[in-house]
Amino acid sequence: MINAKLVTCGLCQSYYADPRQIPCSHSFCFDCISGRFNEETLTLICPKCEKLHQYKSVEEFHNRCMRDGFLASMVTQFKRSQSRSSATPSALSSRPPSSFSHTSTILSSTPIPRIRAQEIDINNHDQSGSERSTPSVFNQQRPSSVAQQTTTRALIAKCQSCNIRGELIVCSHCDNAICTKCADEHQSVINSDVKREWDLCKTQFETINEKSTRFDQNEEEVNNKARSLQTFISKQSGKLIQTVEHHKNTYIDIIEKHLRTYKQSSAHEQVVDEYESIDKRVGELFKSADITTDKISDFLFEIEHLEGRLDSLNKILDSSQLKFPLLTLPEQVNISSLFGTLQFAQLNTESPTCDQYSLPITNGYYDSQIKSEDEDYVVIGSSNHNHFKNILSNPIEQLSSLSSISNIPKKKLLWQIDYFSVPYYVRTYGNQLFICDKYGSLAIYKLSKANDIRQKPSLVREIKLFKDFSTLTATDDDQTIIDSFVVYKLWIIVFKRKKNELHGTIYLFTHDGKPIHKGKCIHNYPSRELTMDTEKNILWSLDQKQLCLFYYVLPDTEPTNHEEYFQNRHSHVQFSKPFAPIHISVNKNALAVLDKNRQAVHVYDKKTKQELYEHVNIYGNSTHFCWDMALFSDNSLLIKLDEMSTLKSGPSKHIYLQLDTTKKHNIIGTIEETDAYGMMITTTDEILIGVRINTKGIVKCYI
Repeated sequence: MINAKLVTCGLCQSYYADPRQIPCSHSFCFDCISGRFNEETLTLICPKCEKLHQYKSVEEFHNRCMRDGFLASMVTQFKRSQSRSSATPSALSSRPPSSFSHTSTILSSTPIPRIRAQEIDINNHDQSGSERSTPSVFNQQRPSSVAQQTTTRALIAKCQSCNIRGELIVCSHCDNAICTKCADEHQSVINSDVKREWDLCKTQFETINEKSTRFDQNEEEVNNKARSLQTFISKQSGKLIQTVEHHKNTYIDIIEKHLRTYKQSSAHEQVVDEYESIDKRVGELFKSADITTDKISDFLFEIEHLEGRLDSLNKILDSSQLKFPLLTLPEQVNISSLFGTLQFAQLNTESPTCDQYSLPITNGYYDSQIKSEDEDYVVIGSSNHNHFKNILSNPIEQLSSLSSISNIPKKKLLWQIDYFSVPYYVRTYGNQLFICDKYGSLAIYKLSKANDIRQKPSLVREIKLFKDFSTLTATDDDQTIIDSFVVYKLWIIVFKRKKNELHGTIYLFTHDGKPIHKGKCIHNYPSRELTMDTEKNILWSLDQKQLCLFYYVLPDTEPTNHEEYFQNRHSHVQFSKPFAPIHISVNKNALAVLDKNRQAVHVYDKKTKQELYEHVNIYGNSTHFCWDMALFSDNSLLIKLDEMSTLKSGPSKHIYLQLDTTKKHNIIGTIEETDAYGMMITTTDEILIGVRINTKGIVKCYI
């Protein structure tokens, strides 16, 4: 039998009607607990443990009041047992005396002897004991006065719990005969058993529920990976078809050119026609009586000319060897060598032979590229996919791009200035040019007028940014680097972090390089790069962990609390795996994000957040790695390609390609540099590039 207290609501004291469990694991009728919910403050205080629960809306409160199916089934079972009990009474008070002998046979510890008539003493037993309340778990509800019911007889025997002889009642749950003094203790034991079983059930439910939730999340990730692979296979198939079509047309053109060469070199038909013409006219001359000196001279000239052509043709025929084209067919092509072998692997496991995600994220380039945090080059990992790279990389694209770069106009060098350190960051604002290295060595130059980059700027001052920050230790420069350096209306903003971490500290300086009072803000977001939109006073930021593009709205006037502006960030564009954002560039209307994995630049409209276009690096993708890019005012791109063979051995070589705005993104300008670092495009589309020369550097301006 089920204890009635287990199926009784603590608020309405009735059986549970639609039992619901709140977050603290206590259950009540849904109508009862809904009455305790405060719709104004959206709070609920548990009537049992007094724990405060806060909700975001009424709908969330309804959703988080989970239906307690276990209690609902207990209520149903209890009501069913009650209906059976009312049809067949089981209380000892209504049993005939002869039934006691049967009861004694089920006692386990102390057998109750067969009851004789003289052992039933109704008038002499303790009346107060009969009036004591007993738990609902027992099916015997004793009357207030046993003497008033002359037909009722009580059971006098030893209690199975305390082993003391007295008036007993029978537990309807375990059928044990227990005295009224031990009833409360016995009920608490039963309640403890029920609570223990329920706790075990809840623990099992929470474990399975967590596992189910994790399964759903992993399923979504697997679906995303599968869709990415489908997209890659479609693109790769198109590239293979284009490559085959190009080779077909190339071979046909070569053969046609070969045939035309033989036809032009021999000219056999022309010689035959000339010979037959002269032979016919010579025969007519011999038959004619009118033979003049002029006619003879003309024929001798023609014969001499024909002899010369015959000598030339004879030499060509003797020296030339007729060659016909042959096509050596390859061995039987295994389709898996073109697309790779399709496998299915468990999530978060690595294949011993290849990475199952290497295909969709590398776009034909299968070596892993990793940017070192404390070094200025790309680390190229070893790869087992050389045979795939040789087959799938497009040699026609490479041949028609970087190998023919000499035919493309080079950007004009307008001026260059010296800098006393390595120019990692080059920025302009108004009539000032700012150049900074990774540790805070700043040089400020003055332009002839605002945003006039065409005239060579003049040096104003050279300063150390962090010498006035007393909180910095002497070893900070050895442990931290400047990750981002931007300038806007009010401040110079510097984001500084440790080499092995993505979070750090934001420092604010005046345009003269002096620290702002209380201009130090802890920045706990894993930002990869900060980029300033000077027209809108918006600071853009990449979060590499959340794969999201965020922005901060900065003030127009000097605020009293600087830190609050760097705590409130707003989401703008959300990326999905395996997108790996590393650089941002902005102009008046658009912003661009570089995906390191796919070597792709995504250009978005700043207002609508819609993607305007995507450019995937196809220019020498097996020899050059796209590491940076910038936007011109017309939304065209400047991409920086690093030659991978030079990144670890000696000076690094770089190629800058200016692409037009057509769908093919044709190359319209180039720059070649060595050991180049900082790069920016001004508002008037001049290109500024910082170049290292030993431990110092120069900044060049191209147009």
